Amino acid sequence: MEIRDRGIFGELHPALKLLMLGMIMLLSLFLVMISGSLALIPFISDDWFEALLHGFDFARISDLNILRYLQILSHVGLFIMPSLVFAWLAGGSIGKYFGLDRRFSPGLLMLSILLIISAVPLINYLIELNMRMTLPESLTHVEEWMQRAEDNAMELTERFLNVTTLQGLLFNIFMIAVIPAIGEEFLFRGIILRIFRQWSKNIHIAVWVSAVLFSAMHLQFYGFLPRMFLGVLLGYLFVWSGTIWLPVFAHFINNALAVTAFYLIHNGYWDVDYQELGKETTAIVYVIFSLIIVGFILYKFFRYYKERVVTA
Repeated sequence: MEIRDRGIFGELHPALKLLMLGMIMLLSLFLVMISGSLALIPFISDDWFEALLHGFDFARISDLNILRYLQILSHVGLFIMPSLVFAWLAGGSIGKYFGLDRRFSPGLLMLSILLIISAVPLINYLIELNMRMTLPESLTHVEEWMQRAEDNAMELTERFLNVTTLQGLLFNIFMIAVIPAIGEEFLFRGIILRIFRQWSKNIHIAVWVSAVLFSAMHLQFYGFLPRMFLGVLLGYLFVWSGTIWLPVFAHFINNALAVTAFYLIHNGYWDVDYQELGKETTAIVYVIFSLIIVGFILYKFFRYYKERVVTA
């Protein structure tokens, strides 16, 4: 099924569309960060200037709050705003471009959620496999740099997640689950996958290339494989359902589960870490069952796609 764009960018070559998308992303990030910072001038304290000059201290609440605010600004500026602008310029209608107006049944929504939950052991297995990967000895310094970057990112994430109140949990779900689910799905599945589908005329190439870029964008080498696999699942959800809503919901569930589990475990409400399923060699049975269920659900979406194409 050929995908055509009817907006200002509609007739551009896919390579030019990617270039225009990159320019819009940079401009949007700059404008959002500047305007967001200017809006806080009346509320800026010495902590802001000290943190900007000397670096952020993850142990200080004031610095964490600054980083939370910058995290939201950067996500809005780099993912959400440019996605909406590009969809309007390329498609003429944001709703039609992303398939926001396409209806779907509650059954498909439940299948999407089940897909993400059932994929947990397989994703955990890929995390463990990725952590065992090493670079050649000639790239030792590069590997050490990547490990430091990974450790810093993990420390910051744990600082963000380490809250003790329900309000803190809800804010983390908004910051880590709601905003990324919308922004990253609109950009990577809604736009980048679409561009590569137009370029290659092949759904599978588009899904895998967009998944690789999705994982690479996070700049976390030791989480590359599981994040790429997640991107593949979300990509097929998008192309086989025809609407961006299902990968958005699935992405939200994936992130919200991690945020909620961290909160429950670290506050003593729950003592079972679901993120350990599939990481032990004795738990290979979980991985096998995960693979079977994920494959079955993807097959159901593929059948739905085939029926939709025939009746279109």
